[in-house]
Amino acid sequence: MTSAIARPRYVHCLVVAIVLCGCRSTTPFAPVRVVDLIREMDHADKRPAGGFAIALQHVDGVARPAIVAQVPSRLTLALPLPRHGVFHAFVTLADGPPGAMAAPVRLRVGVSDHRIYEAVTDLILAPGTRTWIDLRADLSAYAGWKWSLFYRPDRITWRVVLAADATENVPATVLWGAPEITTNAESAREYAARRQRLR
Repeated sequence: MTSAIARPRYVHCLVVAIVLCGCRSTTPFAPVRVVDLIREMDHADKRPAGGFAIALQHVDGVARPAIVAQVPSRLTLALPLPRHGVFHAFVTLADGPPGAMAAPVRLRVGVSDHRIYEAVTDLILAPGTRTWIDLRADLSAYAGWKWSLFYRPDRITWRVVLAADATENVPATVLWGAPEITTNAESAREYAARRQRLR
């Protein structure tokens, strides 16, 4: 009699525990910044060499540290990438001189291993848009375990390329606000240890 009453309660508790565990596992991870691209600027390849600066930029009432880049330009940063990595930045066009012509600018984020270049995202910035635009790109293909005997992305120093192209022959300035690479907490710990070994 006692065991017959206890069994339904036990089953009920087990079902509740499974449901709660399932809910916890679907909660998205809080992103952890593992690379601050502004801090990596000293080691970056800059084209043109004098076409970049770092400054605090106020846009639409929001201030962010930014890479200020002339258009056209290309910034290349060599580094290993974290597992489950995501490139993230807030981008916009800077105001041009009064009366100056304006034209759209194409932003591209890509990854290269010195042999091939792969575009991971691009965006057209229209002139006159004075607000930060959230730009993200999935970098998970460039780290972690893969179904290959020969492809070991964790061992590669990748080249992350931030490019700004003029769609017309009109000069412009683009702002890469708070550019960073994020991942989850577990991958952040693995990445920190891996970067130490590679130094």
